[in-house]
Amino acid sequence: MLAHQVAGKAVRDSFFLSNHPATDLPKMVMLSAALTVVLVLLFARAMGRFGPHRLVPAGFLLSSALHVAEYGIMQANPALCSVLIYLHIFTLGAILLSGFWSIMAESFDPRSAKQVFGRIAGAGTLGGIAGGLMAERMAAVLSAGSVLLLLATLHLACSGVLASLRSTGVGSRQTESSETISPVELFRGAPYLGFMAVLVLAGASSAAILDYLFKAGAGAAFGKGAPLLRFFAIFYTSIQVLTFLGQTFLAPRSLERFGIGGAIRALPFGVGAGVLGTMLAPIFPVFAVFRAVESGLRGSLYRAGYELLYTPIPAAEKRAAKTLIDVGCDRAGDAVGSGIVQIMLWFGAAFIPSGLLGAMLALAAAGLWTASRLDAAYSELVQQRLIDRAVELDLDDIRDSTTRSAVLRTPADSRTVRAPDSRVARLPDASLDTLKELRSEDAARVLAALKDIGRLKSVIAAQLVSLLAWDEVGDAVRQVLLQDPRPIAGLLTDHLVNQDEVLFGIRRRIPRILAQCDSQIAVQGLLAGLSDIRFEVRFQCARALDSLVQRRPDLDAPASAIFAAVERELQVARPIRDSRRLLDPRDGSDPNTFLDEILRERADQTLEHIFSLFAAVLPRGPVKIAFRALHADDMALRGLALEYLDSVLPAQVRDGLWGMIETKPPVPAPEAGRDPLSELLAAHESLLLQLNRTPLR
Repeated sequence: MLAHQVAGKAVRDSFFLSNHPATDLPKMVMLSAALTVVLVLLFARAMGRFGPHRLVPAGFLLSSALHVAEYGIMQANPALCSVLIYLHIFTLGAILLSGFWSIMAESFDPRSAKQVFGRIAGAGTLGGIAGGLMAERMAAVLSAGSVLLLLATLHLACSGVLASLRSTGVGSRQTESSETISPVELFRGAPYLGFMAVLVLAGASSAAILDYLFKAGAGAAFGKGAPLLRFFAIFYTSIQVLTFLGQTFLAPRSLERFGIGGAIRALPFGVGAGVLGTMLAPIFPVFAVFRAVESGLRGSLYRAGYELLYTPIPAAEKRAAKTLIDVGCDRAGDAVGSGIVQIMLWFGAAFIPSGLLGAMLALAAAGLWTASRLDAAYSELVQQRLIDRAVELDLDDIRDSTTRSAVLRTPADSRTVRAPDSRVARLPDASLDTLKELRSEDAARVLAALKDIGRLKSVIAAQLVSLLAWDEVGDAVRQVLLQDPRPIAGLLTDHLVNQDEVLFGIRRRIPRILAQCDSQIAVQGLLAGLSDIRFEVRFQCARALDSLVQRRPDLDAPASAIFAAVERELQVARPIRDSRRLLDPRDGSDPNTFLDEILRERADQTLEHIFSLFAAVLPRGPVKIAFRALHADDMALRGLALEYLDSVLPAQVRDGLWGMIETKPPVPAPEAGRDPLSELLAAHESLLLQLNRTPLR
């Protein structure tokens, strides 16, 4: 396809300039652009109805037949043939190129696309180099007209390859849909697409102006016929070499370091810098270099970022939008640029270079302004797509019923607690009597004393905290403390962070109480608990933070502290991470159960813990859905979740997380009749209960 594009541009430009003056170029571009807009509207509607997997191979087959017809009439009427060739390559070639990328965008999820699109574009660039070299050699050895047969052969091959991919099921991940969306409805509902349209329009307008300056100089320098065709073939081949180098060495690093918007901004920035340099020497060699650099940036950095913008867009919208923007807006930009050139021609040759370069500078500024807003818009779109697919995830992608029901359930915002018994006429020494009962080491007496506690005093609260580790009375003690936990937030925090003297059994149960304290003191205590030497304490602190921040978003939980805690967890060795088990039973009333229930029967408690931390500082809905998506069988949805996380997580956290969730070691089958892993874990936890200190694990 790219071999056809490079050879076709050489044929198109050389044939036209051999039969028509360069001053006719703006008129020809505007005519071609008008025809393209009409075809784009028809093609976009057909894409919505038939899908790219059916329509695009048929389009390549039609293009091949048209080239054969053009070869047949070339000798009889070369002037007419040159116009038909220009219209054909300018309109249908661009539409088919856009259609091919529509197939690719529907065949890969956003994260896979980042890994694959670069290789696809690189292979296309090598094809472009081959196409330019073949066109130059055929024009030198045979004739300029023989290149038309080469173009017909190339597009025939494209049609066959895409048809064979569809027949084998490759590249057809999306189901065909008859849904169609009108252009007005499309842009009204997706402002993100408006930014893309403005970006394409501005870039195409400046490219059309530069293209005229370059081609007018080439026509004057190389004359007509085969010499002009050979020059264009060599020039466009050189551009493909520059593009290949940019795709290989610049595009991956640019996307990783500067994001999609940064890669796209390289084009308008390069155009602006080129305009300023060209103003110093507005001559043909400088225009040729400028045109080569602009095309190289467009085919490498700009294309690498631009095609990724489409991957999170829903299929129906993508089919309606891609051809409309890629080709319609691009050709409208060509018409705008050519219109500017035509206006300058009316004013006279003396005004052309400076006036056209000034217009390009203004268009480059507009492109920079638009591109600067794309990163935020892209991240927002990925987040919205995760939310939009929540129901689809539950019904189609998650096989266990627990996960299916989790999305449909809204966790309660408040905890139901038992109202304190109303007591009257307490004696002055009632607190002493209560303390005596609480210290009796008799579970029945302790439970009876708990029922008599009304207003919680600090001396009683301190004793109750010490009883949290006693399994027989722990739940009842927690209910009493939850009656009014805010005044004792400081006491609870002191016990939570005192790892030297406070038992592990107490520390791991304090976070559930702090989760209901609704104070900044509680937040600080839970943040400190994220550094505890015991995993279950850190786990419960993360759950409590999520619950507290969800209920009281005005409380401050610094993202830097949360991500630092995540980094510490990611540094733990995999065997230790995989061996973790929780000692306390799950709390069914916990508002955090959207995480618990999914992994109730799974071993990876660390991943649950990490996503609890993410939910405390990132939008909870997308994090919740991303977590579920990572456990789905739909690789496209999983890739969408990874792409969302990639856009919101710091680099050091993101890199560690990929190593955890994208690489799963093989699990050996247990021996018959015994489960060595369960036995080892039971012994491991028993040993840990006897230790006051252990390394972070």
